[in-house]
Amino acid sequence: MFQPLDNAERQRIATSLEETLFVEAGAGTGKTTSLVDRILELVGSGTTTLDRVAAITFTEAAAAELRDRIRTELETAADNVDLGDDRRNLYGQGVEQLDNAAIQTLHSFAAALLQERPLEAGLPPSFDTMDAIESELYFDEAWTQWIDTALDDPALQPHFLMTLSLGLKIDGLRSIAQKFHENYDLLAGDWTNTPSPLMGEGWDGGEIEEHNGPSRIIRELLDSATEMEKLCQFSQLGDGDTLYTHTQAKLTSIRQLASLDAASPAAVRLLTRLLPLRQRGGRQSDWDIDPSDGQNACRTLKALLQELDTEIADAVTETRTAALMPLLDALRSFALDYANRRKGQGRAGFHDLLVWARNMLRDNLDARDHFRRRFSHLLIDEAQDTDFIQAEIAMFLAEHVPLNTPATARPRDWADISPQEGKLFVVGDPKQSIYRFRRADVRQMRRLQENMDGDTLHLVQNFRSQRPVVDWVNTLFVKWMAQDGGEQAEYTPIKHRWTADSGHPAAPRVWSLGEEQAERLPAVRRREAAEIALLLHQIVGEQWQILDRAATEAKNKVLSICADNQPVIPAEAGIQRRCRFAGTELSAPVDNT
Repeated sequence: MFQPLDNAERQRIATSLEETLFVEAGAGTGKTTSLVDRILELVGSGTTTLDRVAAITFTEAAAAELRDRIRTELETAADNVDLGDDRRNLYGQGVEQLDNAAIQTLHSFAAALLQERPLEAGLPPSFDTMDAIESELYFDEAWTQWIDTALDDPALQPHFLMTLSLGLKIDGLRSIAQKFHENYDLLAGDWTNTPSPLMGEGWDGGEIEEHNGPSRIIRELLDSATEMEKLCQFSQLGDGDTLYTHTQAKLTSIRQLASLDAASPAAVRLLTRLLPLRQRGGRQSDWDIDPSDGQNACRTLKALLQELDTEIADAVTETRTAALMPLLDALRSFALDYANRRKGQGRAGFHDLLVWARNMLRDNLDARDHFRRRFSHLLIDEAQDTDFIQAEIAMFLAEHVPLNTPATARPRDWADISPQEGKLFVVGDPKQSIYRFRRADVRQMRRLQENMDGDTLHLVQNFRSQRPVVDWVNTLFVKWMAQDGGEQAEYTPIKHRWTADSGHPAAPRVWSLGEEQAERLPAVRRREAAEIALLLHQIVGEQWQILDRAATEAKNKVLSICADNQPVIPAEAGIQRRCRFAGTELSAPVDNT
Protein backbone atom coordinates (compact mmCIF):
# COMPACT_ATOMS: atom_id res chain seq x y z
CA MET A 1 0.00 0.00 0.00
CA PHE A 2 1.35 3.42 -0.96
CA GLN A 3 1.93 5.82 1.97
CA PRO A 4 1.92 9.51 1.07
CA LEU A 5 4.80 11.58 2.38
CA ASP A 6 2.26 13.78 4.16
CA ASN A 7 0.34 10.85 5.65
CA ALA A 8 0.57 12.31 9.17
CA GLU A 9 -1.22 15.48 8.02
CA ARG A 10 -3.90 13.43 6.27
CA GLN A 11 -4.50 11.35 9.36
CA ARG A 12 -4.76 14.52 11.44
CA ILE A 13 -7.34 15.95 9.05
CA ALA A 14 -9.42 12.78 9.23
CA THR A 15 -9.25 12.13 12.96
CA SER A 16 -8.42 15.33 14.87
CA LEU A 17 -11.99 16.56 14.92
CA GLU A 18 -11.61 19.00 17.81
CA GLU A 19 -9.06 21.10 15.92
CA THR A 20 -9.75 24.12 13.74
CA LEU A 21 -7.71 23.46 10.60
CA PHE A 22 -6.77 25.41 7.51
CA VAL A 23 -5.36 23.12 4.81
CA GLU A 24 -3.28 24.37 1.90
CA ALA A 25 -3.28 21.82 -0.88
CA GLY A 26 -2.34 22.20 -4.52
CA ALA A 27 -3.96 20.59 -7.54
CA GLY A 28 -3.70 16.81 -7.58
CA THR A 29 -2.96 16.43 -3.87
CA GLY A 30 -6.38 15.06 -2.92
CA LYS A 31 -7.70 17.99 -0.90
CA THR A 32 -11.34 17.13 -1.57
CA THR A 33 -10.64 13.52 -0.59
CA SER A 34 -9.29 14.78 2.73
CA LEU A 35 -12.43 16.82 3.30
CA VAL A 36 -14.59 13.76 2.58
CA ASP A 37 -12.49 11.68 4.99
CA ARG A 38 -13.12 14.25 7.73
CA ILE A 39 -16.89 14.20 7.12
CA LEU A 40 -16.88 10.40 7.25
CA GLU A 41 -15.12 10.42 10.61
CA LEU A 42 -17.46 13.11 11.97
CA VAL A 43 -20.40 10.83 11.15
CA GLY A 44 -18.81 7.47 11.97
CA SER A 45 -17.43 8.57 15.32
CA GLY A 46 -20.79 9.92 16.41
CA THR A 47 -19.33 13.42 16.81
CA THR A 48 -22.26 14.82 14.83
CA THR A 49 -24.88 13.81 12.30
CA LEU A 50 -24.73 14.62 8.61
CA ASP A 51 -27.79 16.89 8.79
CA ARG A 52 -25.81 19.20 11.12
CA VAL A 53 -22.81 19.43 8.77
CA ALA A 54 -22.46 22.16 6.14
CA ALA A 55 -20.02 21.31 3.34
CA ILE A 56 -19.65 24.28 1.01
CA THR A 57 -17.94 24.60 -2.35
CA PHE A 58 -18.27 27.10 -5.19
CA THR A 59 -19.60 25.59 -8.43
CA GLU A 60 -22.64 23.40 -9.00
CA ALA A 61 -20.44 20.75 -10.61
CA ALA A 62 -18.09 20.69 -7.62
CA ALA A 63 -21.03 20.45 -5.20
CA ALA A 64 -22.56 17.56 -7.16
CA GLU A 65 -19.22 15.74 -7.23
CA LEU A 66 -18.71 16.31 -3.51
CA ARG A 67 -22.18 14.96 -2.71
CA ASP A 68 -21.59 11.88 -4.89
CA ARG A 69 -18.25 11.16 -3.26
CA ILE A 70 -19.71 11.46 0.23
CA ARG A 71 -22.59 9.18 -0.76
CA THR A 72 -20.22 6.56 -2.19
CA GLU A 73 -17.98 6.57 0.86
CA LEU A 74 -20.91 6.42 3.29
CA GLU A 75 -22.54 3.52 1.44
CA THR A 76 -19.24 1.64 1.23
CA ALA A 77 -18.63 2.14 4.97
CA ALA A 78 -22.19 1.15 5.85
CA ASP A 79 -21.71 -2.16 3.98
CA ASN A 80 -18.25 -2.84 5.42
CA VAL A 81 -18.64 -5.96 7.59
CA ASP A 82 -15.23 -5.33 9.16
CA LEU A 83 -16.64 -2.30 10.98
CA GLY A 84 -18.64 -2.57 14.17
CA ASP A 85 -22.41 -2.45 14.07
CA ASP A 86 -22.48 0.95 15.79
CA ARG A 87 -20.30 2.57 13.12
CA ARG A 88 -22.17 0.87 10.29
CA ASN A 89 -25.47 2.12 11.67
CA LEU A 90 -24.12 5.67 11.94
CA TYR A 91 -22.92 5.51 8.35
CA GLY A 92 -26.31 4.15 7.26
CA GLN A 93 -28.00 7.02 9.05
CA GLY A 94 -25.72 9.38 7.15
CA VAL A 95 -26.85 7.86 3.84
CA GLU A 96 -30.48 8.46 4.82
CA GLN A 97 -29.77 12.09 5.76
CA LEU A 98 -27.70 12.88 2.67
CA ASP A 99 -30.52 14.27 0.54
CA ASN A 100 -31.31 16.87 3.20
CA ALA A 101 -27.69 17.67 4.07
CA ALA A 102 -26.19 21.11 3.35
CA ILE A 103 -23.68 19.91 0.77
CA GLN A 104 -24.03 22.72 -1.73
CA THR A 105 -22.63 25.83 -3.32
CA LEU A 106 -22.10 28.96 -1.29
CA HIS A 107 -24.95 30.73 -3.12
CA SER A 108 -27.46 27.92 -2.57
CA PHE A 109 -26.39 27.69 1.08
CA ALA A 110 -26.97 31.43 1.53
CA ALA A 111 -30.35 31.11 -0.20
CA ALA A 112 -31.33 28.31 2.21
CA LEU A 113 -30.49 30.50 5.21
CA LEU A 114 -32.59 33.35 3.82
CA GLN A 115 -35.53 31.11 2.95
CA GLU A 116 -35.61 29.78 6.50
CA ARG A 117 -35.47 33.23 8.13
CA PRO A 118 -36.65 35.80 5.52
CA LEU A 119 -38.17 38.30 7.97
CA GLU A 120 -34.96 38.51 9.99
CA ALA A 121 -33.18 39.30 6.71
CA GLY A 122 -35.66 42.07 5.89
CA LEU A 123 -37.17 40.13 2.99
CA PRO A 124 -40.74 39.29 2.00
CA PRO A 125 -41.79 35.84 3.26
CA SER A 126 -41.43 34.54 -0.28
CA PHE A 127 -38.68 35.80 -2.58
CA ASP A 128 -37.35 34.73 -5.96
CA THR A 129 -33.80 34.25 -7.16
CA MET A 130 -33.24 35.61 -10.66
CA ASP A 131 -31.00 33.74 -13.05
CA ALA A 132 -28.26 35.53 -14.98
CA ILE A 133 -30.52 36.49 -17.92
CA GLU A 134 -33.31 37.80 -15.67
CA SER A 135 -30.79 39.82 -13.65
CA GLU A 136 -29.34 41.40 -16.78
CA LEU A 137 -32.77 42.35 -18.15
CA TYR A 138 -33.86 43.76 -14.81
CA PHE A 139 -30.69 45.83 -14.56
CA ASP A 140 -31.13 47.12 -18.12
CA GLU A 141 -34.64 48.29 -17.26
CA ALA A 142 -33.46 50.08 -14.10
CA TRP A 143 -30.48 51.65 -15.91
CA THR A 144 -32.62 52.98 -18.78
CA GLN A 145 -35.02 54.63 -16.34
CA TRP A 146 -32.16 56.18 -14.36
CA ILE A 147 -30.14 57.56 -17.27
CA ASP A 148 -33.22 59.13 -18.87
CA THR A 149 -33.96 60.96 -15.63
CA ALA A 150 -30.33 61.86 -14.88
CA LEU A 151 -29.73 63.46 -18.28
CA ASP A 152 -32.57 65.90 -17.54
CA ASP A 153 -31.29 66.73 -14.05
CA PRO A 154 -30.06 70.40 -14.11
CA ALA A 155 -27.53 69.67 -11.35
CA LEU A 156 -25.91 66.88 -13.37
CA GLN A 157 -26.13 68.34 -16.88
CA PRO A 158 -22.87 70.39 -16.70
CA HIS A 159 -21.03 67.31 -15.52
CA PHE A 160 -22.49 65.16 -18.29
CA LEU A 161 -21.48 67.78 -20.87
CA MET A 162 -17.93 67.99 -19.55
CA THR A 163 -17.31 64.25 -19.22
CA LEU A 164 -18.85 63.49 -22.60
CA SER A 165 -16.74 66.22 -24.21
CA LEU A 166 -13.66 64.56 -22.69
CA GLY A 167 -14.48 61.28 -24.42
CA LEU A 168 -16.49 59.33 -21.84
CA LYS A 169 -19.41 57.60 -23.56
CA ILE A 170 -22.82 56.78 -22.11
CA ASP A 171 -21.82 53.12 -22.48
CA GLY A 172 -18.81 53.91 -20.31
CA LEU A 173 -21.08 55.29 -17.60
CA ARG A 174 -23.21 52.18 -17.88
CA SER A 175 -20.12 50.01 -17.38
CA ILE A 176 -19.33 51.96 -14.20
CA ALA A 177 -22.92 51.53 -13.04
CA GLN A 178 -22.67 47.79 -13.74
CA LYS A 179 -19.51 47.52 -11.62
CA PHE A 180 -21.12 49.52 -8.82
CA HIS A 181 -24.16 47.24 -9.02
CA GLU A 182 -21.99 44.11 -8.85
CA ASN A 183 -20.13 45.46 -5.82
CA TYR A 184 -22.80 47.55 -4.13
CA ASP A 185 -21.95 46.09 -0.74
CA LEU A 186 -18.64 47.99 -0.91
CA LEU A 187 -20.25 51.39 -1.52
CA ALA A 188 -21.06 52.22 2.09
CA GLY A 189 -20.05 55.58 3.57
CA ASP A 190 -20.32 59.15 2.34
CA TRP A 191 -17.80 60.11 -0.31
CA THR A 192 -19.56 63.12 -1.85
CA ASN A 193 -17.25 65.65 -0.20
CA THR A 194 -14.13 63.54 -0.13
CA PRO A 195 -11.27 65.71 -1.43
CA SER A 196 -9.68 64.43 -4.59
CA PRO A 197 -5.91 63.98 -4.24
CA LEU A 198 -5.59 65.80 -7.56
CA MET A 199 -7.70 68.75 -6.46
CA GLY A 200 -6.14 69.28 -3.05
CA GLU A 201 -7.74 69.81 0.34
CA GLY A 202 -9.49 72.99 -0.71
CA TRP A 203 -11.72 71.33 -3.28
CA ASP A 204 -15.20 70.48 -1.97
CA GLY A 205 -16.75 68.92 -5.05
CA GLY A 206 -18.42 72.17 -6.10
CA GLU A 207 -19.22 73.55 -9.53
CA ILE A 208 -16.75 73.11 -12.35
CA GLU A 209 -16.62 76.90 -12.80
CA GLU A 210 -15.01 77.21 -9.37
CA HIS A 211 -12.16 74.99 -10.50
CA ASN A 212 -9.38 77.13 -12.02
CA GLY A 213 -7.28 74.36 -13.61
CA PRO A 214 -8.30 75.03 -17.25
CA SER A 215 -8.31 78.81 -16.79
CA ARG A 216 -4.81 78.84 -15.38
CA ILE A 217 -3.25 76.63 -18.06
CA ILE A 218 -5.04 78.45 -20.87
CA ARG A 219 -3.67 81.77 -19.62
CA GLU A 220 -0.22 80.21 -19.40
CA LEU A 221 -0.48 78.81 -22.92
CA LEU A 222 -1.53 82.16 -24.35
CA ASP A 223 1.34 83.87 -22.52
CA SER A 224 3.80 81.25 -23.78
CA ALA A 225 2.63 81.53 -27.41
CA THR A 226 4.71 84.67 -27.90
CA GLU A 227 7.83 82.93 -26.59
CA MET A 228 7.19 79.92 -28.83
CA GLU A 229 6.83 82.14 -31.90
CA LYS A 230 10.07 83.94 -31.03
CA LEU A 231 12.00 80.69 -30.63
CA CYS A 232 10.73 79.38 -33.97
CA GLN A 233 12.51 82.27 -35.68
CA PHE A 234 15.84 80.58 -34.85
CA SER A 235 15.03 77.49 -36.96
CA GLN A 236 17.38 77.21 -39.91
CA LEU A 237 15.13 74.81 -41.85
CA GLY A 238 11.70 76.32 -41.21
CA ASP A 239 8.98 74.06 -42.60
CA GLY A 240 11.61 71.40 -43.21
CA ASP A 241 12.14 70.93 -39.47
CA THR A 242 9.93 68.55 -37.44
CA LEU A 243 10.04 70.67 -34.28
CA TYR A 244 9.19 73.85 -36.19
CA THR A 245 6.15 72.42 -38.03
CA HIS A 246 4.90 70.75 -34.84
CA THR A 247 5.10 74.02 -32.89
CA GLN A 248 3.37 76.03 -35.61
CA ALA A 249 0.48 73.56 -35.72
CA LYS A 250 0.07 73.73 -31.93
CA LEU A 251 0.20 77.53 -32.00
CA THR A 252 -2.80 77.56 -34.33
CA SER A 253 -4.83 75.57 -31.76
CA ILE A 254 -3.56 77.68 -28.85
CA ARG A 255 -4.74 80.89 -30.52
CA GLN A 256 -8.24 79.39 -30.82
CA LEU A 257 -8.37 79.09 -27.03
CA ALA A 258 -8.41 82.90 -26.71
CA SER A 259 -11.96 83.05 -28.08
CA LEU A 260 -13.39 80.31 -25.82
CA ASP A 261 -14.71 80.31 -22.27
CA ALA A 262 -11.96 78.61 -20.27
CA ALA A 263 -14.48 76.61 -18.21
CA SER A 264 -16.44 75.42 -21.24
CA PRO A 265 -16.36 71.83 -22.53
CA ALA A 266 -15.14 73.15 -25.89
CA ALA A 267 -12.06 74.73 -24.27
CA VAL A 268 -11.24 71.61 -22.28
CA ARG A 269 -11.77 69.44 -25.36
CA LEU A 270 -9.34 71.63 -27.31
CA LEU A 271 -6.83 71.32 -24.47
CA THR A 272 -6.95 67.53 -24.74
CA ARG A 273 -6.33 67.76 -28.49
CA LEU A 274 -3.14 69.73 -27.82
CA LEU A 275 -1.67 66.64 -26.23
CA PRO A 276 0.98 65.53 -26.76
CA LEU A 277 2.52 68.98 -26.86
CA ARG A 278 6.04 67.73 -26.24
CA GLN A 279 8.22 66.93 -29.26
CA ARG A 280 11.43 64.95 -29.53
CA GLY A 281 12.09 65.75 -33.19
CA GLY A 282 14.47 68.51 -34.26
CA ARG A 283 18.27 68.72 -33.95
CA GLN A 284 20.13 71.46 -32.15
CA SER A 285 22.55 71.71 -35.07
CA ASP A 286 19.63 72.96 -37.21
CA TRP A 287 18.78 75.75 -34.77
CA ASP A 288 20.60 78.96 -33.82
CA ILE A 289 21.53 80.26 -30.40
CA ASP A 290 19.02 82.62 -28.75
CA PRO A 291 21.13 85.68 -27.86
CA SER A 292 18.75 86.63 -25.02
CA ASP A 293 19.95 83.70 -22.87
CA GLY A 294 22.81 82.19 -24.86
CA GLN A 295 20.98 78.82 -25.16
CA ASN A 296 20.24 76.82 -28.29
CA ALA A 297 16.66 77.68 -29.28
CA CYS A 298 15.87 74.02 -30.09
CA ARG A 299 16.76 72.95 -26.57
CA THR A 300 14.82 75.82 -24.98
CA LEU A 301 11.70 75.19 -27.08
CA LYS A 302 11.66 71.47 -26.30
CA ALA A 303 11.93 72.18 -22.58
CA LEU A 304 9.07 74.70 -22.77
CA LEU A 305 6.83 72.27 -24.69
CA GLN A 306 7.59 69.48 -22.21
CA GLU A 307 6.70 71.68 -19.23
CA LEU A 308 3.45 72.85 -20.81
CA ASP A 309 2.58 69.29 -21.82
CA THR A 310 2.79 68.15 -18.19
CA GLU A 311 0.68 71.07 -16.96
CA ILE A 312 -2.00 70.52 -19.62
CA ALA A 313 -2.22 66.82 -18.74
CA ASP A 314 -2.59 67.68 -15.04
CA ALA A 315 -5.25 70.30 -15.75
CA VAL A 316 -7.26 67.92 -17.95
CA THR A 317 -7.04 65.19 -15.31
CA GLU A 318 -8.18 67.57 -12.58
CA THR A 319 -11.07 68.80 -14.71
CA ARG A 320 -12.09 65.26 -15.58
CA THR A 321 -12.07 64.38 -11.88
CA ALA A 322 -14.10 67.45 -10.92
CA ALA A 323 -16.67 66.64 -13.60
CA LEU A 324 -16.81 62.91 -12.94
CA MET A 325 -17.06 62.83 -9.13
CA PRO A 326 -20.69 64.06 -8.95
CA LEU A 327 -21.64 61.53 -11.64
CA LEU A 328 -19.93 58.74 -9.71
CA ASP A 329 -21.82 59.76 -6.60
CA ALA A 330 -25.08 59.70 -8.56
CA LEU A 331 -24.21 56.25 -9.95
CA ARG A 332 -23.43 55.06 -6.43
CA SER A 333 -26.86 56.23 -5.26
CA PHE A 334 -28.42 54.45 -8.24
CA ALA A 335 -26.68 51.16 -7.35
CA LEU A 336 -27.71 51.36 -3.69
CA ASP A 337 -31.29 52.38 -4.48
CA TYR A 338 -31.54 49.60 -7.03
CA ALA A 339 -30.31 47.07 -4.42
CA ASN A 340 -32.90 48.30 -1.91
CA ARG A 341 -35.61 48.03 -4.54
CA ARG A 342 -34.68 44.41 -5.30
CA LYS A 343 -34.72 43.56 -1.62
CA GLY A 344 -38.11 45.20 -1.09
CA GLN A 345 -39.56 43.34 -4.07
CA GLY A 346 -37.92 40.05 -3.07
CA ARG A 347 -36.03 39.71 -6.36
CA ALA A 348 -32.53 38.44 -5.58
CA GLY A 349 -29.52 38.22 -7.82
CA PHE A 350 -26.78 35.73 -7.02
CA HIS A 351 -24.64 38.33 -5.27
CA ASP A 352 -27.67 39.51 -3.27
CA LEU A 353 -27.95 36.07 -1.70
CA LEU A 354 -24.47 36.39 -0.21
CA VAL A 355 -24.86 40.00 0.90
CA TRP A 356 -28.29 39.52 2.47
CA ALA A 357 -27.25 36.32 4.28
CA ARG A 358 -24.09 37.99 5.59
CA ASN A 359 -26.03 41.04 6.73
CA MET A 360 -28.61 38.87 8.50
CA LEU A 361 -25.94 36.93 10.40
CA ARG A 362 -24.05 40.12 11.21
CA ASP A 363 -26.97 42.26 12.36
CA ASN A 364 -29.54 39.81 13.76
CA LEU A 365 -28.20 37.83 16.72
CA ASP A 366 -31.32 35.65 16.98
CA ALA A 367 -30.84 34.45 13.41
CA ARG A 368 -27.10 34.02 13.93
CA ASP A 369 -27.60 31.90 17.04
CA HIS A 370 -30.30 29.82 15.36
CA PHE A 371 -27.94 28.81 12.56
CA ARG A 372 -24.94 28.50 14.90
CA ARG A 373 -26.84 25.83 16.80
CA ARG A 374 -28.18 24.29 13.61
CA PHE A 375 -24.72 23.57 12.13
CA SER A 376 -22.19 21.85 14.36
CA HIS A 377 -19.43 21.81 11.72
CA LEU A 378 -18.62 23.86 8.63
CA LEU A 379 -16.28 22.53 5.96
CA ILE A 380 -15.31 24.78 3.05
CA ASP A 381 -13.74 23.36 -0.09
CA GLU A 382 -11.99 25.38 -2.84
CA ALA A 383 -11.81 28.36 -0.50
CA GLN A 384 -9.59 30.25 -2.93
CA ASP A 385 -12.41 30.68 -5.44
CA THR A 386 -14.71 33.00 -3.51
CA ASP A 387 -14.62 36.47 -2.04
CA PHE A 388 -14.49 37.74 1.52
CA ILE A 389 -18.26 37.37 2.11
CA GLN A 390 -17.76 33.61 2.33
CA ALA A 391 -15.24 34.18 5.12
CA GLU A 392 -17.67 36.44 6.96
CA ILE A 393 -20.57 33.96 6.73
CA ALA A 394 -18.34 31.11 7.91
CA MET A 395 -16.95 33.05 10.87
CA PHE A 396 -20.39 34.24 12.03
CA LEU A 397 -21.69 30.66 11.96
CA ALA A 398 -18.60 29.32 13.73
CA GLU A 399 -18.61 31.97 16.47
CA HIS A 400 -17.71 30.78 19.96
CA VAL A 401 -20.04 32.37 22.52
CA PRO A 402 -19.15 31.75 26.18
CA LEU A 403 -22.07 31.38 28.60
CA ASN A 404 -23.68 34.57 29.87
CA THR A 405 -22.11 36.71 27.14
CA PRO A 406 -24.27 39.87 26.82
CA ALA A 407 -25.58 40.76 23.38
CA THR A 408 -23.74 44.07 23.48
CA ALA A 409 -20.45 42.19 23.71
CA ARG A 410 -21.11 40.10 20.58
CA PRO A 411 -18.95 41.21 17.63
CA ARG A 412 -20.50 42.61 14.46
CA ASP A 413 -17.19 42.52 12.59
CA TRP A 414 -16.20 39.04 11.45
CA ALA A 415 -12.54 39.80 12.09
CA ASP A 416 -13.30 40.11 15.83
CA ILE A 417 -14.87 36.65 16.08
CA SER A 418 -13.13 33.67 17.69
CA PRO A 419 -14.42 30.43 16.14
CA GLN A 420 -15.50 27.48 18.26
CA GLU A 421 -12.71 24.91 18.41
CA GLY A 422 -13.05 22.22 15.76
CA LYS A 423 -16.13 23.71 14.13
CA LEU A 424 -14.42 25.22 11.10
CA PHE A 425 -12.38 23.36 8.49
CA VAL A 426 -11.14 25.13 5.35
CA VAL A 427 -9.21 23.67 2.45
CA GLY A 428 -7.93 25.50 -0.60
CA ASP A 429 -4.95 26.49 -2.68
CA PRO A 430 -3.81 30.13 -2.39
CA LYS A 431 -1.92 29.73 -5.67
CA GLN A 432 -5.26 29.27 -7.44
CA SER A 433 -6.78 32.45 -6.01
CA ILE A 434 -6.86 34.01 -9.45
CA TYR A 435 -10.51 34.84 -10.14
CA ARG A 436 -10.24 38.55 -9.37
CA PHE A 437 -13.43 39.21 -11.37
CA ARG A 438 -15.21 37.18 -8.64
CA ARG A 439 -13.35 39.19 -5.96
CA ALA A 440 -11.15 36.24 -5.06
CA ASP A 441 -8.01 37.59 -3.41
CA VAL A 442 -5.10 35.75 -1.82
CA ARG A 443 -4.83 38.50 0.80
CA GLN A 444 -8.39 37.86 1.92
CA MET A 445 -7.67 34.15 2.14
CA ARG A 446 -4.72 34.95 4.39
CA ARG A 447 -6.97 37.08 6.62
CA LEU A 448 -9.37 34.16 7.04
CA GLN A 449 -6.44 31.87 7.80
CA GLU A 450 -5.18 34.23 10.51
CA ASN A 451 -8.60 34.90 12.05
CA MET A 452 -9.42 31.20 12.27
CA ASP A 453 -6.58 30.95 14.80
CA GLY A 454 -6.00 27.29 14.01
CA ASP A 455 -3.16 25.23 12.63
CA THR A 456 -2.24 25.27 8.95
CA LEU A 457 -1.45 21.94 7.32
CA HIS A 458 0.15 21.42 3.90
CA LEU A 459 -0.68 18.55 1.57
CA VAL A 460 2.26 18.06 -0.80
CA GLN A 461 1.88 14.53 -2.12
CA ASN A 462 0.79 14.77 -5.75
CA PHE A 463 -1.20 11.83 -7.15
CA ARG A 464 -1.73 13.18 -10.64
CA SER A 465 1.57 13.87 -12.42
CA GLN A 466 4.80 11.98 -12.98
CA ARG A 467 8.19 12.98 -11.65
CA PRO A 468 9.46 14.90 -14.75
CA VAL A 469 6.43 17.20 -14.69
CA VAL A 470 6.53 17.71 -10.91
CA ASP A 471 10.28 18.42 -10.90
CA TRP A 472 9.86 20.94 -13.71
CA VAL A 473 6.97 22.72 -11.97
CA ASN A 474 8.88 22.90 -8.69
CA THR A 475 12.00 24.28 -10.36
CA LEU A 476 10.08 27.07 -12.07
CA PHE A 477 7.62 28.08 -9.38
CA VAL A 478 9.99 28.10 -6.43
CA LYS A 479 11.80 30.86 -8.31
CA TRP A 480 8.77 32.66 -9.73
CA MET A 481 6.53 32.67 -6.66
CA ALA A 482 8.87 34.32 -4.18
CA GLN A 483 7.19 35.96 -1.20
CA ASP A 484 6.07 39.52 -1.88
CA GLY A 485 4.61 41.01 1.29
CA GLY A 486 1.45 38.89 1.15
CA GLU A 487 0.62 39.89 -2.44
CA GLN A 488 1.86 36.55 -3.75
CA ALA A 489 0.98 33.07 -2.54
CA GLU A 490 3.88 31.09 -1.16
CA TYR A 491 4.92 28.12 -3.26
CA THR A 492 5.28 24.83 -1.40
CA PRO A 493 7.10 22.21 -3.53
CA ILE A 494 4.99 19.16 -4.29
CA LYS A 495 6.17 15.53 -4.25
CA HIS A 496 5.63 13.11 -7.11
CA ARG A 497 4.18 9.65 -6.71
CA TRP A 498 4.77 8.24 -10.18
CA THR A 499 8.09 7.68 -11.98
CA ALA A 500 8.31 6.41 -15.56
CA ASP A 501 10.91 3.69 -14.98
CA SER A 502 10.96 2.27 -18.50
CA GLY A 503 14.72 1.85 -18.89
CA HIS A 504 14.47 3.56 -22.28
CA PRO A 505 17.30 6.01 -23.08
CA ALA A 506 14.71 8.57 -24.22
CA ALA A 507 12.13 8.02 -21.49
CA PRO A 508 9.41 10.66 -20.96
CA ARG A 509 10.79 13.99 -19.86
CA VAL A 510 9.96 17.69 -19.86
CA TRP A 511 11.72 19.66 -22.56
CA SER A 512 12.35 23.34 -21.93
CA LEU A 513 11.87 25.62 -24.93
CA GLY A 514 14.10 28.72 -24.94
CA GLU A 515 14.67 31.41 -22.35
CA GLU A 516 13.43 34.96 -21.83
CA GLN A 517 14.38 37.14 -24.77
CA ALA A 518 15.05 40.87 -24.93
CA GLU A 519 14.83 40.93 -28.73
CA ARG A 520 11.96 42.31 -30.79
CA LEU A 521 9.00 40.07 -31.54
CA PRO A 522 9.98 39.04 -35.13
CA ALA A 523 13.38 37.89 -33.89
CA VAL A 524 11.78 36.02 -30.99
CA ARG A 525 9.40 34.27 -33.38
CA ARG A 526 12.27 33.19 -35.64
CA ARG A 527 14.13 31.86 -32.62
CA GLU A 528 11.03 30.06 -31.39
CA ALA A 529 10.58 28.37 -34.77
CA ALA A 530 14.22 27.29 -34.76
CA GLU A 531 13.88 25.86 -31.26
CA ILE A 532 10.74 23.90 -32.23
CA ALA A 533 12.46 22.53 -35.34
CA LEU A 534 15.42 21.48 -33.19
CA LEU A 535 13.06 19.70 -30.81
CA LEU A 536 11.38 17.80 -33.65
CA HIS A 537 14.76 16.68 -34.98
CA GLN A 538 15.69 15.56 -31.47
CA ILE A 539 12.45 13.59 -31.04
CA VAL A 540 13.01 11.71 -34.31
CA GLY A 541 16.75 11.26 -33.87
CA GLU A 542 16.55 9.95 -30.30
CA GLN A 543 13.32 8.02 -30.95
CA TRP A 544 11.57 9.39 -27.90
CA GLN A 545 9.47 6.80 -26.13
CA ILE A 546 5.70 7.04 -26.09
CA LEU A 547 4.53 6.01 -22.65
CA ASP A 548 1.82 3.48 -23.63
CA ARG A 549 3.52 1.31 -26.23
CA ALA A 550 0.79 -1.35 -26.40
CA ALA A 551 -1.94 1.20 -27.11
CA THR A 552 0.23 2.85 -29.74
CA GLU A 553 0.84 -0.43 -31.55
CA ALA A 554 -2.89 -1.22 -31.49
CA LYS A 555 -3.67 2.21 -32.89
CA ASN A 556 -1.15 1.72 -35.74
CA LYS A 557 -2.73 -1.60 -36.68
CA VAL A 558 -6.21 -0.05 -36.73
CA LEU A 559 -5.02 2.75 -39.00
CA SER A 560 -3.32 0.20 -41.24
CA ILE A 561 -6.54 -1.76 -41.62
CA CYS A 562 -8.43 1.42 -42.44
CA ALA A 563 -5.78 2.40 -44.97
CA ASP A 564 -6.19 -1.01 -46.66
CA ASN A 565 -9.88 -0.19 -47.21
CA GLN A 566 -11.34 -2.87 -44.95
CA PRO A 567 -14.05 -0.81 -43.21
CA VAL A 568 -17.11 -2.31 -41.60
CA ILE A 569 -19.20 0.49 -43.14
CA PRO A 570 -18.31 2.67 -46.14
CA ALA A 571 -16.32 5.80 -45.45
CA GLU A 572 -18.11 9.05 -46.11
CA ALA A 573 -16.88 12.62 -45.80
CA GLY A 574 -17.32 14.10 -42.35
CA ILE A 575 -17.99 10.79 -40.50
CA GLN A 576 -15.90 8.26 -38.61
CA ARG A 577 -14.72 5.11 -40.39
CA ARG A 578 -15.44 2.12 -38.17
CA CYS A 579 -13.07 -0.88 -38.33
CA ARG A 580 -12.98 -4.24 -36.66
CA PHE A 581 -9.74 -5.12 -34.85
CA ALA A 582 -9.24 -8.13 -32.59
CA GLY A 583 -13.00 -8.65 -32.43
CA THR A 584 -13.69 -5.08 -31.30
CA GLU A 585 -15.24 -2.32 -33.34
CA LEU A 586 -13.04 0.80 -33.27
CA SER A 587 -13.29 4.30 -34.75
CA ALA A 588 -10.69 6.16 -36.74
CA PRO A 589 -10.87 9.46 -38.63
CA VAL A 590 -11.76 9.26 -42.31
CA ASP A 591 -8.53 11.11 -43.14
CA ASN A 592 -6.06 8.20 -43.27
CA THR A 593 -3.20 10.45 -42.24
